[in-house]
Amino acid sequence: AFKLSEFLKLERENIVVGNGATEIIYLLMMSLRPYQVVIPVPTFTEYERALRLSGGKAKFLFLKEKSDFTLDVDELIKKVKDSQMVIICNPNNPTGRVLDQSKMQKIVDKAEKMGKFVVVDESFIDFCPQESIINSIKKHQNLFILRSFTKFFSIAGLRLGYGIGSKEVIAKIKSVKLPWMVNSLAEIAGVAILENMEKFKELRQRIEKEKAFLYKNLSKINAVKPYPSITNFILVRIKASFSSSHLANEMAKRGILIRDCSNFTGLSDKFFRIAVRKREENKKLIFNLKQILGANFDY
Repeated sequence: AFKLSEFLKLERENIVVGNGATEIIYLLMMSLRPYQVVIPVPTFTEYERALRLSGGKAKFLFLKEKSDFTLDVDELIKKVKDSQMVIICNPNNPTGRVLDQSKMQKIVDKAEKMGKFVVVDESFIDFCPQESIINSIKKHQNLFILRSFTKFFSIAGLRLGYGIGSKEVIAKIKSVKLPWMVNSLAEIAGVAILENMEKFKELRQRIEKEKAFLYKNLSKINAVKPYPSITNFILVRIKASFSSSHLANEMAKRGILIRDCSNFTGLSDKFFRIAVRKREENKKLIFNLKQILGANFDY
């Protein structure tokens, strides 16, 4: 927490470190116990699960496929009137869409006037740090931000994330938090990442280049439709007669794992998510998708 405090230019009392951002999600719900929370979907499924375990219920705002799953700010503000809280994943998982900083600020400002609490999950924000709302954390008591080291920095197995909020909310979370949940290897990795942040600019550029290649070539396959993404993954809809689970099984037989997205609220069994990898692996993915779906395609 000391290194994070230095890096974020915040007091340690405004930060809680956890066993991945997911632990913080559960602790937040457990400590605040909101009765109803607005959740734009499709999104990360653990929000709803954590909410239900703490006795609350979700009120879904279904993002529209025709607008590439972009969040409508005015629609969200109307939806939150009879709820205590809203949770926004920004950039969103699994759609890869990001709400720009000014629109997110509008949500926080409006919510504050209405007496509503806003949780912004910025686990994927390192792919577009300019859109973070972290600079508003000191000015808004109703804002809580989730962050993760495991996405952009690829240390998923080590489990390391953190939450940023008012001293009062952080104190409530710490009062229900189990001790010793962050292991020493994760701490060492986290400190090393914070001390070498400048070196990750090149990584961001490499990911952007490969994502552009992947998106361009997926767009040439008639049997699928990829959606624009700011992150290192791309959501794809199957236009052929295949289901996402069938496609996932067929790809697995060829040594390729894709994420079947049929269990996301707001998505059907026609959606899957893929990660941006190295050029040869991306070519292998495209080649096998073409073969399985019977698309005519050359790259």
